[in-house]
Amino acid sequence: MEKDEVLLNISIDSSAENIWKVLTNEDSFSACFDDMKMSCNEWKVGEKIIFETQKNNKKIVDEALITSILENERLRYNYKKQNSDHEIEVIFNLKSVGNFTYLSIEGKDFADEFERSHSENAWINMMQNIKKYVQTK
Repeated sequence: MEKDEVLLNISIDSSAENIWKVLTNEDSFSACFDDMKMSCNEWKVGEKIIFETQKNNKKIVDEALITSILENERLRYNYKKQNSDHEIEVIFNLKSVGNFTYLSIEGKDFADEFERSHSENAWINMMQNIKKYVQTK
């Protein structure tokens, strides 16, 4: 793994289908993440995912372009922050083993160390939120 890449893993006591629902269903996503909304017209390659957050009473809209999708197994997209042309490749992988599912998040092509570190911390929090949400459902 390159130093400008991030690879995170977590074991979750839930099915891949439940975790996938958080990643791809607007209502489940919003219920899991209080401060962010997500929308996508159709979950297929070439479609855009829109992420909306509020910060200091301003709406921030980031977007991602789906580059690969395999239901309940893998979601890959190129993520771009508002007012930026730089894209980060983000890959979510799900692997079920018994009653558990292993969720990994991989990120590549960061603009700089700050962006890499910021993304890593955000994804750690994201994984913890997903785990807490699906294990209490």
